Amino acid sequence: MSFSNRYFALVALLIAVPVSAWAIAYRPMNNAVHSAAEEIKGRTGQLLNYDDVNTQYREMKRLVDSVARSKEKTIARIPKSHGADQWLESASDAASRLGLVVRSVTTAGERQEGDYMVMPVDFNVSGSFASVYKLVQHLEQMNRMTKLNQMTIHREDENIVTARFIVHLVFGKGSEKE
Repeated sequence: MSFSNRYFALVALLIAVPVSAWAIAYRPMNNAVHSAAEEIKGRTGQLLNYDDVNTQYREMKRLVDSVARSKEKTIARIPKSHGADQWLESASDAASRLGLVVRSVTTAGERQEGDYMVMPVDFNVSGSFASVYKLVQHLEQMNRMTKLNQMTIHREDENIVTARFIVHLVFGKGSEKE
């Protein structure tokens, strides 16, 4: 081998070793590091919203707890029996106190709706519109679960209206029947 061949072989070896080391070890490692860096950047980007998500979660949990408490209060307002007599007496007394004339009150038979029983009550009154409105507010504030299913109001003359309410008294199963 001549000096120039040795020289070229040495130069080729000096170039081949680092290039092969780069191709075999460093290049895959760089790709792995780059991939890991991209993944870290992506996950870090997701963490930027972490406080907002936590705040929303806490708010949602507070709302769910509030709904659960409201549900418990509502269920507590559902009596075991229809107790129509007490409700009718209270509603009639309230109507009289408000200056309304109770024209008629009728009850229909009990029926099951979902997990509860319902007794429709047809309640007809006449008087001023303001008194009818106050009666509706009184019915809403009674300490018992009711559903105002239907309401019609007709004007009789300048100051008098006739109102008909169909109120569903909600109560638990296994009630005492009248």
